[in-house]
Amino acid sequence: MKVNLFSVLSFAAALLLPAATEAQDKPTKDSVPETKEVKNRNVMLNASSDNQPRQISIGLPASLSATIYEDGLPVSYSIWPCLPYLYWTGTAQHGSMGLMSLGESAITNGAVNYTVLSNTRTGGDRFEGHVNYTTNIYNKQTFDLSMASPLGEGWSLSMGAYVNLDPGSNRLADVQYASDMKIIKAALSKVWDEGRSRLNLFYRYAYNQGLGDAYGPFIYVGDGSVEEYNGFRLGHDGFLPANGFLTYRDVMTGEEKTIDRKRATHAMGNSFTMNFKHAFTNGMKLDITSKYNYSNANYTSMPLAGVGKAAATSGYTYAYDYNGHRAGEVFTGYYNSRYALIDMGFERDWLTKAELKGRSSNMAHSWRTGADLFWNRQGIRANTGVFAHTVEPDPAWLKHNGSQQFAANTGGEFYDTHETKFALYASDDWQASSRLWLSAGLRAELYSLGGHNAMAYLDATDRTPTYPENVRKVNYSVNKGRMTDFSKSWVNPAGTVSGRFTLAQGFGLLGEYVYAMQHPNSQDFAGPYMPILDDVNIHLGRAGIFYNTPWMKLVSQVSVISQSNYKSRTQFTNPNNASDVVTIPITYDVETMGWTTDIVLTPFRGFTFHGLLTLQAPKYKDFNIDVHFSDGSSKAYNFTDKTTTGVSKTIIELDPSYSFNKFRLWASFRYQSKQYINKTNTLYFNGRWETFGGVDYQFNKHLSLSANVINFFNQKGCSGSIGAADLLEDVSAYKNYVMAGSYIRPFTVEFVARLNF
Repeated sequence: MKVNLFSVLSFAAALLLPAATEAQDKPTKDSVPETKEVKNRNVMLNASSDNQPRQISIGLPASLSATIYEDGLPVSYSIWPCLPYLYWTGTAQHGSMGLMSLGESAITNGAVNYTVLSNTRTGGDRFEGHVNYTTNIYNKQTFDLSMASPLGEGWSLSMGAYVNLDPGSNRLADVQYASDMKIIKAALSKVWDEGRSRLNLFYRYAYNQGLGDAYGPFIYVGDGSVEEYNGFRLGHDGFLPANGFLTYRDVMTGEEKTIDRKRATHAMGNSFTMNFKHAFTNGMKLDITSKYNYSNANYTSMPLAGVGKAAATSGYTYAYDYNGHRAGEVFTGYYNSRYALIDMGFERDWLTKAELKGRSSNMAHSWRTGADLFWNRQGIRANTGVFAHTVEPDPAWLKHNGSQQFAANTGGEFYDTHETKFALYASDDWQASSRLWLSAGLRAELYSLGGHNAMAYLDATDRTPTYPENVRKVNYSVNKGRMTDFSKSWVNPAGTVSGRFTLAQGFGLLGEYVYAMQHPNSQDFAGPYMPILDDVNIHLGRAGIFYNTPWMKLVSQVSVISQSNYKSRTQFTNPNNASDVVTIPITYDVETMGWTTDIVLTPFRGFTFHGLLTLQAPKYKDFNIDVHFSDGSSKAYNFTDKTTTGVSKTIIELDPSYSFNKFRLWASFRYQSKQYINKTNTLYFNGRWETFGGVDYQFNKHLSLSANVINFFNQKGCSGSIGAADLLEDVSAYKNYVMAGSYIRPFTVEFVARLNF
C-alpha cells in the first residue's frame, strides 16, 4: 500500500483542526456508501403522529423532539421552548429530505443524534407544480401545494402552502381539530455567472394548534399486557373533558386566571433565510446561509400524574353539573390526575453558517472547513399545577377541597435568557489507497449563555436556599420572590474518526468513534435549583464488517454509547397519593452496549427488502435521588444499573417493497421489545409491532394514487413510560390495576392523491 507523505500530513492536519466529517464519492465498488446521510430510515413513518418525524433510537433516552434542519440551519435553535415539529413537517415544497449521520451531527451541530434534513424546492428554468391531497377514515383533510416558475434573467420563484386539519381518531370533546397546522413558504432565487453563483431567499410562516391527547385508561394485568377498562376504547375515546376551561395561578403575578384550552394552545413562527452558493473555477465550493427566526409557543400540556381512587372523605367534588351529578356533589371512585403545564415561550434567533469545500489535486482528499455563529434569545413562563377528572370517555373535571387546581406552581418556571455559539469545524475524507478509506473531523464551539431567572439554590448541592422566597411552594409566584442573574461560558469540543478497510472483493472492516461535549442550556436554569454545571460527555464507538454483492448490502456492528450528566426536571408522584406530585431536578448517566445488523436485498427486479436488527442493553448509571412529598414522607432511590425506561432491548425493522407495471406495494414492520414503565423496573409493557403498508398506483406521468394503512394489526397496546409509576417498588397490588398511559395510533386507512405538472 503506497501512500505519499503529503497525504499523510494532510490527514494528520485534519485531526488537529476544528473539523467535521464529510463523505466523498465512492472510489471503488467495494466501498460501503459513506455519506453524511443515513439511508433506508423513513423518519416520517411515525406510529405516534402523522405529521411529526419519528425519533430513531441510538440507545439514549429520547428528547422532546427530533432535531430538524431546513435549508442548512435548524428549524428551532433548540428543542425548547419552541419545539421544531411545531413549525415544520414534510411537504410538497421540500425538494429533498434525508437523515444526517451521527458523526456529521456531532461536527456540524455539536450533538450526537440523527438529524432530519430538508431542503426547500427552488425554481429552475421551467414551470413545475406539485399538489398533494390526503384524507383518512377519521376525516383528516390535508392540502399540500408547491409551484415554481422562472421569472427571466436568472430569476425564479417558488411558493408553497400546506394545510392540515385533523380531528384525530379519538374525537376530543372540547376541540374541533386535534391538529390544525398551516405553513406558507416562498423562495426567490437568482442564478448568474454561468450557473456558478446562486442566491436563494426563503420565507416560512407556520401556525400550529396541537390539541391532541393520546392518553387513556386501561387495566394493567400484571404480566406486561393491558385490557380494556370499563368500555374505554384506546385510540377512539377522548380522555379530556368537554369543558376546556382551566383555572390556574399565574406564575408571574400570582393572580388566579381562567383560560380556554383550545384558545390558549398555539404556536406561530416566521423565518427569513438567505443562502449564497458559489462554485469556484478551481473546484472549491462556498456555501453561506443566514436566518432570522421569530417564534412563539403557548402550551397547555397535561401529562398524566396517576390514577387514584377517591373515598367520600377524600375531598373530591364535581366541578360542574355533569351526567346527572350536581356541581359540588361528592365524587367517589377512580379519578385521573394530570400535571398541567400552561407555558408561554418565545424564541428569537439569528443563525449563520458558512462552509468551504474542496478536493485535492489527486482527488484523494475531500476537505471542508466551516464556521457557525448562532445568537438566540428565549424565555418561558411556566404555570404548573395538578388537575383531576373522572376516568371515563369525555370525563368531567373535579375539584379537590374546593379548587380545580391544586399544588399550584410547585413546579413553576421562569427565565429570560440569551445564548451565543461560535464554532469552527473542519473535516477531511481520505481515500488512502484502493483498500483504505479514512475520515476525521473536529469542532470547537465557544458557548455562552446568561439572563434572568428565579433561583432559590445557587449551587446544585445546596440543602439550604440562598433565597427562600424563590422556593416553589404552593401558590408560588415570581413577584413574591426575587429575580436572579446568571452568566456562564464554556468551550464545547466535538470530534469523529472513522475508517473502512477492504479485505476482499466486497468485504471488509469498518469502525467509527464520535465524541461531543455539551453544557447546560437555558432550560436547565428554569427552576429553583442551579443545575449541575459539569461537562456532559457523549461517547459513541462502533466497529464491524460490511459485505456487498450485486444483490445484497450488509453492515453488522457492535457499539457502545454513553452520556454523562443527563439533566431534567422531573415530576414524581407519591406512590401513596396520586394527587401529591413534586418536581425535582435530576442528573444521571446512561450507557448502552449494542449490536446492529443492517441489510438491503435486491434479489430480483422490482423487489427491495431492508432489514435491521438491534440488540442493546440500555442502563442508567450514577442515578440517585431523594424525594420529599408534601405529606411529609420522603425516601432515597437508587436507579443505577436499572434499564432505561421507554427504550427496548430488541428493535427490528422489516421494509419490503415490490414494484411492477404501474404499481408499487410496500410495507414497514417495526418491533420494539419489552419497555419498562418506571425507573424501578417493576412494571413493564410487553413488546409491540408498529405496522405500515400501502399500494401506490402511477396512473400516468402526472397523477399517482395511494392507499395506505397504519397499524393494520390494530394493536391496542400502550407505549412509552408512565411517570406516575416511577417510584413503585412493591407491585403485588398492581395486578389487574387501573392506570392510564399513552398508546400508538389505532388502525387507520389513508388515501393520497399526488398531481405533478
